[in-house]
Amino acid sequence: MEIKTSDSYQKEILKKYKKERGGEMKGYLMEPTSRQIREACISLLRKENSKNDNYILNRFFQFKNENDKLKTIQKFDADRFKPVVNFLKGKAQKTSPENIELIALLIDFQPRPLQEYLKSIDANTNKKAPENESGKNTTGKKIITGENIDIGGNSKGKKNGTKKPNWKLVITIIFAFVAIILSTLFLKSRLPNNHAPLENVCMAWADSVYVKLSCNIKTHSKYGTRVEPLDPIKLANFKKVNVTMSTTFFADKTNLPLIWYHKTSEGDIEYFTSAGLHPVTGETLRKITPYIIQTYVPLHSNSEDSFTN
Repeated sequence: MEIKTSDSYQKEILKKYKKERGGEMKGYLMEPTSRQIREACISLLRKENSKNDNYILNRFFQFKNENDKLKTIQKFDADRFKPVVNFLKGKAQKTSPENIELIALLIDFQPRPLQEYLKSIDANTNKKAPENESGKNTTGKKIITGENIDIGGNSKGKKNGTKKPNWKLVITIIFAFVAIILSTLFLKSRLPNNHAPLENVCMAWADSVYVKLSCNIKTHSKYGTRVEPLDPIKLANFKKVNVTMSTTFFADKTNLPLIWYHKTSEGDIEYFTSAGLHPVTGETLRKITPYIIQTYVPLHSNSEDSFTN
């Protein structure tokens, strides 16, 4: 059996990536780039991560403020992702500990991080030593079977021969086990299946919203946008919208922005309902400000119900 080390940890992670091409993250990792690694990390940030996974993200990005994690990733130096890309593409044999832990998180390698991986050595090596013909194991110690040993080391034969099993207890345990299984199956059948995993379902940007598509294609047939892993939160909440002066731009109680914007190369302003990256250009969206509202937002739309008497 191969001894588990930090080197074998990196080898097994790379082996899993080559086999699965990123698994659930294959939309980002099939042909990885610095931008796609950044987007994959933003997607991870939206999930409910374990303590170990939060440790991995904190180690890589060095978050200074719990509330600014998204902004930290969006502004993170793209060159820092290049060693991750080079390792996945086979251009580098090894990479730094913080890089390999981030890759382990992205491809859902288990066990992670390295400390947990090395702990599995004990579980793999805790096996009974083989016996030879003399009744001794490979350590040379005599194996006592079929007898009880008292404190003084004297062997005592079993009393009254073979002990009879307690059939009443056995039957009770069997009935209890069957009852638990049936109850579990019954409760499972009554629960709604709203959160059943969707296999081979990804999404792509279609003009103003994300739509579901098969993961077997690379780009949207009409809009040419990249197919990426399904993100239910992004699918439901990230949209491009038209705004007017009647639009609610800030939350009432917190005054936090409800709209983000992007200025095109032609000088036009596009408005979105969530923070993140522009679905086409990949540029970071900016929070709406009173200046942008006063300068660019029209008083009303062209529809009749936008005018007031």
